[in-house]
Amino acid sequence: MRQAFARPDRRLLLWSGGVGLLLYLIFQLLPEISDVIRDPESYRHIAEAEAEAAAVRFAEAHFGGTYEPEGTVHQIRERLYGYLSREKLIKDYDDRFGPQYPVEYWQVELKGDDGSSLFVRVHMRTGDIVGWNEVSDGGRGMEFGAASLAARAFAIERGYAESDLRLRGLPEDGGIVFDVADHEIGEARLALHIRVAQADDGAIRVVSFTPEFELPEAHIRYVDRQDRIALILTYAGAFGISFVLFVIAIVYAVLLRRRTSFRRGLLLSGIYLAFYIVQDISMFDGIRASIGEVENAGLATVFMTVFQILFTIGIALSVWFAFVAGDGLWRSMGANKWRRRGEPGFGDDVWQGMKIGYGAAFALLGLQALIFLVMRLGFGIWSSADVTQSLLNFRWVWAFPLLAWCAAISEEAMYRLFGVGLFRRWFRNTEAAAVIPTVVWALGHVAYPIYPWSTRLIELTIIGLLFCWLFVRYGFAAALFTHAVFDLVLMATSLMLLGGAGNILLGIFYIVHPVGVAWLIRWWDRRRPPKPRLVPAFAPAGAGTPGFAAPGGETAGGSAAGIEAADGESADRTAADDATAGGSAAGGDAAGGASAGSSEAGGADATSPAPMAPAAPMDGASASGGSKDGGDSPGDAGSADR
Repeated sequence: MRQAFARPDRRLLLWSGGVGLLLYLIFQLLPEISDVIRDPESYRHIAEAEAEAAAVRFAEAHFGGTYEPEGTVHQIRERLYGYLSREKLIKDYDDRFGPQYPVEYWQVELKGDDGSSLFVRVHMRTGDIVGWNEVSDGGRGMEFGAASLAARAFAIERGYAESDLRLRGLPEDGGIVFDVADHEIGEARLALHIRVAQADDGAIRVVSFTPEFELPEAHIRYVDRQDRIALILTYAGAFGISFVLFVIAIVYAVLLRRRTSFRRGLLLSGIYLAFYIVQDISMFDGIRASIGEVENAGLATVFMTVFQILFTIGIALSVWFAFVAGDGLWRSMGANKWRRRGEPGFGDDVWQGMKIGYGAAFALLGLQALIFLVMRLGFGIWSSADVTQSLLNFRWVWAFPLLAWCAAISEEAMYRLFGVGLFRRWFRNTEAAAVIPTVVWALGHVAYPIYPWSTRLIELTIIGLLFCWLFVRYGFAAALFTHAVFDLVLMATSLMLLGGAGNILLGIFYIVHPVGVAWLIRWWDRRRPPKPRLVPAFAPAGAGTPGFAAPGGETAGGSAAGIEAADGESADRTAADDATAGGSAAGGDAAGGASAGSSEAGGADATSPAPMAPAAPMDGASASGGSKDGGDSPGDAGSADR
């Protein structure tokens, strides 16, 4: 059994990590910090409680009766933000229209004493009421002529010049629409959507007021087409193929059970499950914001949250089988990519994996910054926003960076340990084996609001292939720590950009804590050394592992030629295992060769320290989630993975 990993070139690791970190700081982090320093007011906002108080005062004065807050979320006009980002008009818009028509605002849901449901939009910086919408029965509808006169009088009262109001000929969605002259940004023009109703006592009142900039049809069609393609690739490509991999993982876990153990990955899968359920609950307000202004939004949010938790349980199950099957596949090929607790060098492997992880993660952060820079300058990529990823919609924002461990555990298990191992077994070529799982992994991120949809496919295919190289050359621990540190830096940075000493200190802790995790694992492994074995479980030291060709002759298994003949002793075993997997009724255990031993299987999971999404996350999230979005937008500090 080959288990020796390549020794990293420390000088190369330090130089590449240092250069990568510098590039990340220059092209992603420093621009965001300079924006905060230059215009700190744009990053400040009133508290939710203050917004709720303002909404209640308005509702009781405008509608009468008493109201109670049902919930407050951070809302974003996502399409408008995307258009402004694409046309590079964000600053111009903020200067001209931000005070009256903010791109992001507090959305306060109120419940009246008469059972009515009212949504009030509150400016995040000034506390002004910028719109409202009564979604329950707001009284009797009115004839178009009378309704338009009442709506016009209301608009004039709000400060619009009568000569600037252009009434559209027919009502839209039961409301009156006015186009406002001389209120445009790019090709987007302001329209006032007003709905009036007559109460039982005969009083006429405005039950809905929504001023919004309507975007050009060409832009809307483009975004719709991009979103449609991204959803198809996400569900049919990423989710569909990942489900197939899950089924195959179950089959190989059963067939190769003598070479591995069903205790493999239990701890790591459990950590993934626990951390992600925390995120599912924490994202409750983000889900609520994505539903919009509908009656009984809370009930719909509960249903979607429960569904998300059940989906998370299913993913955790697939991750567990990926650990079991992936470990069995590599051991059946004579390689040990993931040492288990009790095997010689387990703690040292984790410690080295952590050190490689920091250097490689910093290098990849710099590479990502360069990729986004080139694609932004050369291809004009741009980003929108996503309310589900807004940190202001996280109930426990302190837990947000835990998504980094969720991403690292699940994706390295499914697409590296199992995915590369599976196609390596089928294709007998590690380079070819790395391509399919990497593309599938990248497809899982194309639905993020970065346009065109191919942006993240290209970026993450490049980065994913480098993750595969790290995994094959240095083992699972190195790939796990690299992925975790990569996402931790991005997510912790978004947390720190929220401001406040607590968030800054917590962000620093998240970035450096993998060092402590690795040290504790190595300390525990040395404190409780493995028990002597009567029968050696591995081949003599010095044997390599199948790996990509490496510079300078220093490889994990030699050269590319060594990949094709990865192990003389296991070639026959692999063929036998494949025959067994192909349907041998009597030999379903993939027999052949001594068992690698499973008595210490569970302990190997101590390589985990203790994740959007989505992404995720190399999925990022934003510092504010809106016009200051840091999540996954090219050049933003929060670009990561959900």
